[in-house]
Amino acid sequence: MRKKLPVILLAVTMMLGGAAPGMDTVRAAAKEPQTLNPADEYLPLSPDGRSRLYPKDWFPGYQDEQGRYVHDFSYAGYHRGLEDIPSVKKNKSIDVTKAPYHADSTGNTDATAAIQQAIDDAASRGGGVVYLPKGTYRVAPQAGKDYALNIHASRIVLKGDGIDKTQIYNAQENMKNKDIIRVGGGDWKKTDVSTALTKSVSEPTVLFPVADASRFAVGDYVVISFETTEGFLKELGMQNKWSSRLGKVEPLFYRQIVGVDPVHHTLTLDIPTRYPMKLRDHITIAKTARPMEEIGLEDFSIANVQNSKSGLGEDDFKVVGTAGYESDNAKAVNMVAVANSWIRNISTYKPPGNQDYHILSKGIILDRTKNVTVENVSMQYPQYRGANGNGYLYQLIGNDNLIVDSKAVGARHSYTFANFSSNGNVLYRDYSENPSLLTDFHMYLSMANLIDNLVVNGDTISAITRDYGSSPTNRHGVVTTESVFWNTTGEASHPSKPGVIVESEQFGNGYVIGTQGKDNGVNVHITGSIPDANTQPFDMAEGIGEGKRLSPQSLYADQSKRRLQRLGAGLKSLLIEGQPIAGMQFLRTEYDYTLPYGTTKPPVMTAEPLENGAKVSVSQPQDVNGTGEIKVSYRGNVQNIRVRFHVADTPVLPENITVTADKSVPGWRVTGNAISAGRSGQLASYLTLDNGDMVNVNDLNVPVSYWVSDDTVGMVVGNTFHALKPGTVDIIASCVFEGVTVEARETFVVKDAIQEPPGELAEIVKVTASADDGNVPVNTIDRDPDSRWSADGKGQYLQLELAKETQIDQVNIWFYNGHTRSNDFDLEVSVDGIHYEKVLSGISSQKLAGYETFAFPPVQAKYVRYVGQGNELNTWNSITEFWVHAS
Repeated sequence: MRKKLPVILLAVTMMLGGAAPGMDTVRAAAKEPQTLNPADEYLPLSPDGRSRLYPKDWFPGYQDEQGRYVHDFSYAGYHRGLEDIPSVKKNKSIDVTKAPYHADSTGNTDATAAIQQAIDDAASRGGGVVYLPKGTYRVAPQAGKDYALNIHASRIVLKGDGIDKTQIYNAQENMKNKDIIRVGGGDWKKTDVSTALTKSVSEPTVLFPVADASRFAVGDYVVISFETTEGFLKELGMQNKWSSRLGKVEPLFYRQIVGVDPVHHTLTLDIPTRYPMKLRDHITIAKTARPMEEIGLEDFSIANVQNSKSGLGEDDFKVVGTAGYESDNAKAVNMVAVANSWIRNISTYKPPGNQDYHILSKGIILDRTKNVTVENVSMQYPQYRGANGNGYLYQLIGNDNLIVDSKAVGARHSYTFANFSSNGNVLYRDYSENPSLLTDFHMYLSMANLIDNLVVNGDTISAITRDYGSSPTNRHGVVTTESVFWNTTGEASHPSKPGVIVESEQFGNGYVIGTQGKDNGVNVHITGSIPDANTQPFDMAEGIGEGKRLSPQSLYADQSKRRLQRLGAGLKSLLIEGQPIAGMQFLRTEYDYTLPYGTTKPPVMTAEPLENGAKVSVSQPQDVNGTGEIKVSYRGNVQNIRVRFHVADTPVLPENITVTADKSVPGWRVTGNAISAGRSGQLASYLTLDNGDMVNVNDLNVPVSYWVSDDTVGMVVGNTFHALKPGTVDIIASCVFEGVTVEARETFVVKDAIQEPPGELAEIVKVTASADDGNVPVNTIDRDPDSRWSADGKGQYLQLELAKETQIDQVNIWFYNGHTRSNDFDLEVSVDGIHYEKVLSGISSQKLAGYETFAFPPVQAKYVRYVGQGNELNTWNSITEFWVHAS
């Protein structure tokens, strides 16, 4: 591995490097990585000011000679940029100062109940504008609430008279884990419709090969999830630092379906993928209920009374009675699981009586959101900037959101990206001033985001591996990949990074393209803090100090213009011999396609347009090494697509085999390659081929031989492992493909089986829930202490259906992390699944390590519903196991 040198590049060293490689060369797939000298990552712009990754004839999927490319970021923001944010009128609105609400606009008395009632009334009408005329509106969380105001339905706009006219003032000092304004609050609610990916996806694509497309429809929303398998962690070099995350099911992409082909088993998504998706990682596509949409916050200022206590140190969030403790995780605006919505023309302000502070801790959080636009917003001067995520003014944890023309001043982190689900987001023409720490990619591989024309004044963008976190096995780790920093202006760098306005150490490739200003330095030669982390090669730095002549000046604006001008002539589907072409994007114009070794018959292409009224003509290739052409016409707009074919010179051969637990069927524990003694689980094996594909061995009809290192711990019959007693055992898999033998050895763990509570238990046949975060409801009856059901928000429920109507008198509940926090809940029962009665109300658990017993008078029940009210630390509801007792 090439040693990373601690080199800092300033504009004066810009003249390193030579002429740009040919811009008209297109590569549809990455080539073998090249070893570069340290200076080779620092490149000048071409004579016309363009990046080698973005020539004048750029199209989605364009790659340079080294396989580097920039994603198409034009999908960010409200309705993917296809619609303008609506102009909201005050007429026909609900005026909160008028009857029956009579909200006080002087700030003298509390207006929370009046404003919330207006919001609730708008929701009951199917939406509406809740109007706050000029004045100050005093609010505070009401008893039992962790928010002051909650917008809980679609098509509601909370509108003031202007930033300098309408003020929302939160008068409560202790806002620990509370929000001034919450939009949404639950999670993406999965339905029982789901399918699996059937072929690994290595390039950004909108065309998904799936096992069954028949139960999906155009317009459906879906969440695409993956499992953090051992192989996934090893690829990143995070098998040790993320070992506590092994086996977690993580949401990755929130998408809407724009095309369904049940015959060829494909789904077309509205936005390209942002990261390779491998069969090994158990990719699932689940239909969700329609998320909350068309919600707007606009034209007002917001502030919080200053906390009067002392104690604003780094760890004072742990110290009861301090300002840090009472301000911990206090948010001005928390938008959760919302799509196609906006926040615009909003600012924090310093209320009378505060020293300098505007808010207590956090500004705007976009959590599991999709296509939200934040425009002309100013978040300034949080009081508490300690550890545990405090003082973040803009935090992105969702997909394809846009923050434009906005400002952050005096933060801990001005802008920060966190988690796998933070991808496709764009910061455009924003400003950051004097945070205590850096604008950063914070944790867990937030892939393919764009920071475009950010101005930093006392700040630096950081995208480096972080050996920091809650435990040695749960570090922040590798923070991003394929992210782009375009035309950054440095009025002043952060004091901790003299002269440097971008530092970048991304997994795979990352790109710093164009900088300008008094401070314009870049550092990509970084020796990471986690030696195992795979961050080779060095990230590309191009046009350092040349930002003023960078063309185009904005990547986001130019990509958006291109897509919107040509989208009508886009393709919805492109199949080769009935199979989806790799890397299909709506407006991609060139593809290279390798036919299997020995192919003698020219392939057949089929294509479908994105728009119903578009016309498509297909010219088939005349031989196996020929070119096929597709012409799409729509309202005078014409697009030509070329597919160049060639036959592989040699057969595809296996490079290695991977053996893992097949968790698509019951048996295994959810975390890692673990199973309980006495249970059985199927095995799955995947071949990595020398063309880069990963395939399930079963799809090749190739037999696999399995054997174990210790047959007293377990044995394999066929492809099923039978766990006999607790212990550790290696399972060896071997197969022969195209005359090549490959073998793999993987360690599996057999654990003690979970002990059932004493007494007669009612049989549970089905478990559903109002929501989940990827930790699904069925986990509560799998007798696996490593799995759980989780959902965020008070009122989220878990419902258990019994095999038959039964008289019951108690339940046993094993709470996740139950020994560290008390959980609050109600328990309801029903005989018909429609009418419910409470048998337990306002119950709190007792912080036990195992299960707890909750008894009640005997009652007939067919359905048992646990209604979560969060826990003493936050609003999450998490249950490991659940039992119901027959009386």
